[in-house]
Amino acid sequence: MIKKSNFNKGAYIYIEGDEDVDDIFIVENGVIQLTNYNSNVPRIKSTINQGEVFGVISSLSNRPRIESAVAAADVTVDRVKRQQFITLLQAQPHIAMKILNTFSNQLRAYNELVVSLLDGARDVRSEEETLFRTGEFYFTESRYNHARHVLWRYLELFPGSLYADEAHEFLEKIERSGERSIPEPIQQGPYRIYMDKQMIFCEDEPGDEMYIIKEGKVKIVKMSEDSEVMLSILREGDIFGEMALISDMTRNASAICWGKTTLLPIRKETLPDVLKKSPSIIHVIFKALSQRIWFTFIRIESRLYEKPITQIYAFLENKLLENAVSLKSTDAVRLNFGINELFTMLGYSTARMGSTMDRLLEDSNLHFQFGETIIENPSQLTAKAKYFKSRDQIDTGDDTEERPSKKAPETREQAQPVPEEIPAPERPAEEPVFEGEASGLDPDELRIPSQEIDF
Repeated sequence: MIKKSNFNKGAYIYIEGDEDVDDIFIVENGVIQLTNYNSNVPRIKSTINQGEVFGVISSLSNRPRIESAVAAADVTVDRVKRQQFITLLQAQPHIAMKILNTFSNQLRAYNELVVSLLDGARDVRSEEETLFRTGEFYFTESRYNHARHVLWRYLELFPGSLYADEAHEFLEKIERSGERSIPEPIQQGPYRIYMDKQMIFCEDEPGDEMYIIKEGKVKIVKMSEDSEVMLSILREGDIFGEMALISDMTRNASAICWGKTTLLPIRKETLPDVLKKSPSIIHVIFKALSQRIWFTFIRIESRLYEKPITQIYAFLENKLLENAVSLKSTDAVRLNFGINELFTMLGYSTARMGSTMDRLLEDSNLHFQFGETIIENPSQLTAKAKYFKSRDQIDTGDDTEERPSKKAPETREQAQPVPEEIPAPERPAEEPVFEGEASGLDPDELRIPSQEIDF
């Protein structure tokens, strides 16, 4: 049942870190402001207006809220349960396509932020040059099967281009090397079977298919300067390739098989029909995409604090969340990395982390062993993380290893300031009033299509 909730201006609909994520919200009237505890985190969209949806990412990924939602004016919102929302999308595939497009753009922007945090400002290259440089990189690294794929695609897309002669020369050298090429993928019914290390598609080439992994693993990687950055490792049930397909843009990253892999391809022209006829596919797609956005966001968030000590506690807190550990838990948790690995993962030199290391070793809630970090009480770690976050931009003069501020590049929409009248995040004294079904939604929209596509 869809219910209506009224919130006065300044009230919090939910707070960043909330673990109750069963509800998704639709603004019936008024304006919602989305904010983050870390002011350095850029938001792709910070103002939610009438008819728009919020709270989707955390709800569909079943992970804690990654932002706070505040009523910027008196508002009425429709509260929809997670499964009810999926049912609505199954009955309205055109709405599903719109939300998928929003998800795609959001994930694309966050992936760009991940790379920018690693290499800072990047030279702007044309798609033609970027594609050639990717092939050149794989050739130089003697990863000839990847180089073949990229260079062939480059010559196919840009046959008379500036670097065509060099591309032909690289391909001739690869053939003379005697290294056998990986055979074409095997078609088996609706599925496609790829071999280990086979490139499915490369960054900056056009795409007209998305994929669901039936068996195996796929690495998603992106070029950063003259190196390869791994964005994620996808497994059975995950989807990829949807961004180029939904947003009609070139591939944002490359996909490479990790072991023998079986994929279900879905072509661009058949996607609307698949969404209309297969409710199960809609659920898989939305769950997988929301999880990828959630994990990418918290990866960025922990890197955007000013001070090393804050980044470390934020990183440890996020590791608990990634492992589905409640931040309210009081049970000990073991993480499979030691203090040296912890510093390395955050890009710090252990030799230069004297005072920060002292702080960590003085924390009785943390124990570091060889290749292992033990958090005795996650709720205590969260309390300490909040303390450091609240003081992160205050110059206390005791962070000798502090590195320069890592502000993220601007996104298409910068986070809007919350109006001054909005108080600190405290829950309303009274529960919002429910007034039955939302007047703007037809119950018939919630019917589930009975016809399924047999994959």
